[in-house]
Amino acid sequence: MTRFESLRSRLEDLEESAHRGMTPTTDGAWRRSWLEGSGLRTAFQILKIQHDSGEENLSPNALPPALREEVSLWSRAETEGHGQAAEMVKGLCIQIMMARSGG
Repeated sequence: MTRFESLRSRLEDLEESAHRGMTPTTDGAWRRSWLEGSGLRTAFQILKIQHDSGEENLSPNALPPALREEVSLWSRAETEGHGQAAEMVKGLCIQIMMARSGG
């Protein structure tokens, strides 16, 4: 088992036992939407892309379309009361989405 597979397995276990509620957000058209989990799976995917590409500062265009949409949703998530993991993921996603416009 590679380091990333081991980490993925541990993250999936952690996410399963973590907050099971839904996190409110808005989509690109500002309609209400809901995210499942704490966002750790999204953060893991971002970290893997950063590692594989050697780029620490990613832009939305560096992400696969499905992950780009997930990052967009997490960047607008209402994470208050949803734990530190959700706050961390939101911050990471905001950084990526801001890279689109140069900061």
